[in-house]
Amino acid sequence: MAAPLTGLVNQQLIDDFSNRLAEFGLGRFYYTLLPNLFQKEKSLMDCDRSLDWKRFFNLKRMRYAVASDEDILRYREEYLQRFAHTDSNFRQSGIKPNKELLPCVWHDDGIPSRRKASFRQLKQRHGFETRLVFFHVMPGREDIVGLCMLFSDKAIEEVEAMLALKRRELAELISAYSETFNALTFRSINPLANFGVLSPTCIQILAQVAEGFSSEEIGQQLFMTERGVNYHLDRARQILAARNRTNLVSKAYQQGVL
Repeated sequence: MAAPLTGLVNQQLIDDFSNRLAEFGLGRFYYTLLPNLFQKEKSLMDCDRSLDWKRFFNLKRMRYAVASDEDILRYREEYLQRFAHTDSNFRQSGIKPNKELLPCVWHDDGIPSRRKASFRQLKQRHGFETRLVFFHVMPGREDIVGLCMLFSDKAIEEVEAMLALKRRELAELISAYSETFNALTFRSINPLANFGVLSPTCIQILAQVAEGFSSEEIGQQLFMTERGVNYHLDRARQILAARNRTNLVSKAYQQGVL
């Protein structure tokens, strides 16, 4: 099942963004937050080292997104299930160090020849011809990056001609709306929560720990054993590289899951 719309962004804001995108020959989009797998590694001596995203992260597990419509999320789901593992452009996508972030066309040349006909049918079924990708860096959060996928019913040549004239203007527009989406939806679309790196149960337990409850008390409230509660807390400590419960709660707030 495709990830649902987050529900935290009102339809007027989505319509406003879609209408502004239409001025560039676009109009449909989805937006979410991803781990920045290209971030500079911190020293292993640093106890607050960056998360080992590659160990825990899986794009197919996305739970929520800000999007123009449900159908574009169904496209994303089918693309990830059927085409992503053979698309060389997908495997190489992401933020590259020291590269300026501007919207660019995501060409279909990474799709193997034997699958191109099926991919064309997928695009026709979901009503678009050309894909664009734009990465948005969150201020003060080097470990997380916004991903905005945009879709157009125009041919690649027309979209690239538009980009040649309006690429920076489009980047400024997407960045402005990305900041708003982040402010409204960070707790639901940040990677730790959105991709199940920390499960909903684990986040619920962390919230109870933050309120001062013991593992035994949390187990009674959630109808779990104390051992089960501690299992979730141990996993959260591992993922967040936390030293103890106090540090774990602090990092959970920093990462936006509380």
